[in-house]
Amino acid sequence: MPDEELRADDGTVLARFRSRDDDGERVAAEVRPVPGVPVARVAAQARRDLAGFRLETPDDALAAALVADGIALERSAIDLRHDLRDLPEPVVLPDGWTLAEAGWDDDLAAAAAAAYSSGHPDGGWTENDTKAVRGMFERDDPVPPLAAASARLVGPDGRSAGHVLCAGPVPWLDYPCAWMLNIAVGPKAQGRGFGRALLTHALHGTRAAGLPTLDLSVVDDNPARRLYDAAGFQPVIRVLTLHLPAA
Repeated sequence: MPDEELRADDGTVLARFRSRDDDGERVAAEVRPVPGVPVARVAAQARRDLAGFRLETPDDALAAALVADGIALERSAIDLRHDLRDLPEPVVLPDGWTLAEAGWDDDLAAAAAAAYSSGHPDGGWTENDTKAVRGMFERDDPVPPLAAASARLVGPDGRSAGHVLCAGPVPWLDYPCAWMLNIAVGPKAQGRGFGRALLTHALHGTRAAGLPTLDLSVVDDNPARRLYDAAGFQPVIRVLTLHLPAA
């Protein structure tokens, strides 16, 4: 995916970025101002030439300039990567608990909704989230799950209590990798190491699938960041997300 340029009317290159289509939404990703160009100038040009885009930038100053101009900061996160060279040992689950083939059911929807409550840093679980996950399993839309790296946590009662969902290789990146889309453990199963078990399964499954890395995005202040750090994930890039109003 080649870099594109944000230019002033006189042809001066103000910033570079990569554009993509994300399920019908136009995205200007990795927007990086050219060194020495005032970020206020970049922000003003972006508002005009990228109107209606979702803008993603690692540049705090550019995000701050857009916020000062009235654009809400929608998400502040960091992308993490595991190179799969040194993996944690698989976790032995308590009696009666298993990791089953990935899938989606009403119990799992309820567990995800409880795990992602309204106070979660990434916001509450919504019907649109359930619709998106069902689309992956039922229609491979927009991508199919990576079976080897995905799993359901099933309790002694035979009901789903959590899951990890990965895809890969993913079309929105220009290098081959697996991407962890979601990991969730319902409140009744929390505090027993199941999150670590699911994450470890995803890492081993990604390597078994022949992909070189497992990547993910974690929003600022998400306590799951401690889990990812402990498993050996490393920071890749900051991602500050804002939606530019349409012209």
